[in-house]
Amino acid sequence: MTRVLVVGDERKRVEALLEARGHEVVRRAPELVLTHGGDGSLLRAERWFPDVPKMPVRVATGQRLCARHTLEGVLRRLADGALPSEELDLLELRVGAARLFALNDVVLRNDNPAVAVRFHLVVDGVRSREHTGDGLVIATPFGSTAYYRSVTRTSFGSGIGVGFNNATRPTAPLQLDPRSSLVVEVVRGPAVLVADNDDRAIPLREGHWFGVRRSERTAQVLGLDALRCQDCRRADHGTFNPH
Repeated sequence: MTRVLVVGDERKRVEALLEARGHEVVRRAPELVLTHGGDGSLLRAERWFPDVPKMPVRVATGQRLCARHTLEGVLRRLADGALPSEELDLLELRVGAARLFALNDVVLRNDNPAVAVRFHLVVDGVRSREHTGDGLVIATPFGSTAYYRSVTRTSFGSGIGVGFNNATRPTAPLQLDPRSSLVVEVVRGPAVLVADNDDRAIPLREGHWFGVRRSERTAQVLGLDALRCQDCRRADHGTFNPH
């Protein structure tokens, strides 16, 4: 029996299925967090319950998912010990006294759409020229298939990605070594800074800066094959994209 906490859609139905399969449904101190829905549920669960394994399950809209990736199928594979487990990179964001973590990405955006944000990017101590545009997105490999891909039309499998959002000068995305450290210096704002889908947006103005690096922490996620399944993506009318 596993102590499971549910985050996301149709909680009553999910909890009933868990109890029917002998799991203990809890509200605190879980051994496993089942996220039911889409991208936002997984990102919130990682923020709320760090260091606890997550098991994301899609909600189908319109068509049925693959049998092994439905809620019932995932729970059956969990009972059989057949769910693959992966350790995913997290980004650590440092801004002022705050320290936040992101499974997908850290995003800098202009707060006023009528005014571009200007900034310098410092990578491993090397300061770039001034960049001007709508901002930038700094992504993990997992997050590279989300907003980062929307901005850059690319994705990557390791390291840290930096994409420039609507830059005034065409700027290719950067794919950095996992050990790289980044500092972003705001030359002109106003701008806002967010980690994943955390609604605690941080305002930034001229002279403010923040740092990003790969965290020593990781996120343990079970059953990621369901999120990558092309048939399930077609059934769910989209991709796993939180933005």
